Amino acid sequence: MKNNIINSAFASITFLIIAGCASMTQAPSTQPAATVRIQEWSAAYYAQAEAGKGTLYYNGGRHQFTISGGGVGGSGAQKVSATGKVYNLNRLSDFSGTYHGISRGLTLIEGKMHAKLTNQNGVVMYLAGQTEGLASSLGAQAFEVNLTN
Repeated sequence: MKNNIINSAFASITFLIIAGCASMTQAPSTQPAATVRIQEWSAAYYAQAEAGKGTLYYNGGRHQFTISGGGVGGSGAQKVSATGKVYNLNRLSDFSGTYHGISRGLTLIEGKMHAKLTNQNGVVMYLAGQTEGLASSLGAQAFEVNLTN
């Protein structure tokens, strides 16, 4: 009986966290300052390590960037192909930096992911994408994003 109560409480808390993360990772309906396309690879066993590359589409130009970082929460390995909207980008130089945020996703061969990331300059990226592999994620992340051209 005691285990059933604990399991029910754990399931309820998990559901509330996932529901909260779902609303926090949705982009506003206003026009973004830029858009991004990202290819990323990650591996996790409670802690995550991630690396990838992307393209920023800003003011009619295409700018390449790299991503590296990690986080907590999740397990497995996956490839992520995501697109996103970028807000509060007033100068190209504000895009590079350390982004912090939350992500959620589940990959069983193929899946979906959503993330909201904010850097020290106030730039916010909302990402949504497809995943391949076997992984689950729900947790905090930190990424270094650096423009390469």
